[in-house]
This record gives sequence, C-alpha cells and structure tokens, in this order.
Amino acid sequence: MITGIPNKKRGVERLAGITALLITFLVVSAILTALDIKPDHINIHDDLSYLGDNIDRLWLNSMIWFVASVLIVMLGPLILMSFLPYGRSSAYLAAFLISTTGIVYIIISINGLNMISMVSVYQESSGQETDYIASLSYFMLVSRSNLQLAAYTLVGISSIILGLLIASSGLLPRFIGWVAIFGGLIYASFGWIGMDHILFMVGRLLFLLALIILGSFLLLRGTRKKTEK
Repeated sequence: MITGIPNKKRGVERLAGITALLITFLVVSAILTALDIKPDHINIHDDLSYLGDNIDRLWLNSMIWFVASVLIVMLGPLILMSFLPYGRSSAYLAAFLISTTGIVYIIISINGLNMISMVSVYQESSGQETDYIASLSYFMLVSRSNLQLAAYTLVGISSIILGLLIASSGLLPRFIGWVAIFGGLIYASFGWIGMDHILFMVGRLLFLLALIILGSFLLLRGTRKKTEK
C-alpha cells in the first residue's frame, strides 16, 4: 500500500515553501536597500532633497516591497491549505493575519511610489508651491511611519500565531514554532521603540530565521517522494 502526502497537498506545501523563501530574500533585500534612504523627519526640505538624490534606490526599495507584499498575501491561503487539517481555527487566523500584513505592506509600497512622484514634483517646484509640496510630503512620510508601526505589530502577531500553530500541529519540527513565537513577541514589542533598537534587530533576525526554516521544511515535504509500505 502506498502511503504519503497526497500529490495536491504536496504541491501546496512545495509552493508555500518556495513563497516563504522568496519572501525572506525580498525582505532582506528591501531592508538593505532602505539603509541609506531613511528620512530623519526633522527638516522636510532636507529630507526631500536627500530622497531626490537617492530616488533610484527609493524606487527599487518600493518595487521590492511591492513584490514581497503580493507574495505575503499569497502565503496566507497557502499556509491555510497546508495546516488546515492540523488546527482549523489557528490556521484560519494565521492565514488572515499573514494576508492582512501583506495588504498593509502593499499600501506602504504604494506610498513609497507616490513619494517618488512628490519628490520629482518638489524638485521642479518653486515659491509657495514648494512649501505646499513639502507639507503634503511630510504628511505622507508620517503616514508611512504609522503604517510601518502597524505592519511591525501585524508581523509580530502573525509570527506568534503561526508559531503556535506549528508547535501544536506536529506538521513540522516544533522548534520552528518556538523560534517564530519568540521572534514575533520581540518584533511586535520593540518595533514601536525603534528599528535601531538591538532587541528589535534580534526579533527581526529570529523571525527571518523562522521563515527560512519554515520555507525549507515545507519545500522538502513537498518534494519528497512517496514511500511504500
């Protein structure tokens, strides 16, 4: 008798694993490309001039986040289909939070693309128009910061719920769940303090590590051959 993972479920787990690994790669790329384009929100005119000097990097960062966000939205249903037989209510909640996080990041990436347009208009403006564009741009930057705080919280909560699902379902090694839980707790708690806080960086590292291991195990489960008994 042939036993093992049904072909359809193996395909879902394989796709979920690939998606998780792609998200990890894109998030790391987005973090690295954002290192030199952080406005200090002290002088909006200086911020806009600085962003104007780095507008190509801002565009690249926004596009990376947009692609990653779409994949995060897709990851929610894939997690649901992978874990549904092992914990229905938790699987639904994890999928909802993951996809919601992706939607928030889509809004953030669109904000970044709109910011590029504002910077271009600012560079060509003069007089009162310059002050008006600067005020509008400042509002957009503050809105982006608030959205990022909300996204950090959603990422942390999603990681915690997904970690609990992994730890309780038995589908994957439980240590993956505990890494995701600890990373999510730190991520959600210290994201409000500041991205440069050492504990926030530790939480982000744990979250990314959990995502890499999760993707790798799902990919391995999805690609392994059926065994015969």
